[in-house]
Amino acid sequence: MSNTPKIAAITQCYQEDIMLPLWVSHYSKLVGRQNLWVIDHGSSPPVTLEGVNVINSPRSACDDEEKAHTLSTWHNKLLSNGYDWVISTDTDEFITHNPSHYETLADYLSHCPSSIRRCVGVEVLDPGDVPPINWEKPILQQRPCGIITKWSCKPAVSALPTSWLPGQHDAMQDSIFDHNLWLFHLKYADETHLFQRLAFTRSLVWSEGSLASGHGSSHRVPDIAMQHHLNRYRSRKAEGNLSTFLASNPDPKEVDSPLLDIPEVFQSLL
Repeated sequence: MSNTPKIAAITQCYQEDIMLPLWVSHYSKLVGRQNLWVIDHGSSPPVTLEGVNVINSPRSACDDEEKAHTLSTWHNKLLSNGYDWVISTDTDEFITHNPSHYETLADYLSHCPSSIRRCVGVEVLDPGDVPPINWEKPILQQRPCGIITKWSCKPAVSALPTSWLPGQHDAMQDSIFDHNLWLFHLKYADETHLFQRLAFTRSLVWSEGSLASGHGSSHRVPDIAMQHHLNRYRSRKAEGNLSTFLASNPDPKEVDSPLLDIPEVFQSLL
């Protein structure tokens, strides 16, 4: 691998008017706009992003297994076409390096052996007593608390061929849990957007396979179930920050953190 690795970021989207622009803005800073790849799953109008590689995919029923296969295929294709590392996320997932230790993501990955890296996954939370997010301003300064969950500790940064399982929460290959890579999930960061998006995803056509297996069920629950889930997260507020929790729980496979402060070092990065 060269001293400065070539890094791509890829996502799949459908009718994403809020998260996709944020995703493009964030990852452009990390890897360059020309290294962004967006699989547009039949949006109307189609996604057009100057300088970004847009892959048009015909609209079909929502199917998490099919999505995982599509992302795995494109991830591996990018690796075979000159990229050293590929970041694969949903449009509401934002990965960054720990700037306390390395100046840039490329600098950090240049020190990593080829591998699959599992991120520190943080659910960024709307506390319920604040104004809606202004999406034009830094997000983490408006939502400075979150919860580390095993569900969001995804193996999303990889230099090796990777086969993701539905939801991309895990892969068939082994991964290394990496304290220097943090993934901030914005699904719960704004209550208004959360319920608007939930109403939209509930209205979509889902494949028989997804319905039978339960894949993607979190996108189909009734509002009352989502409200209870959000309130459970909010009830776990505690003193301290997520770095302290991580120091005493170096690989939180079995335990999620309380709702804690996000380390300040990240608050200017998203």
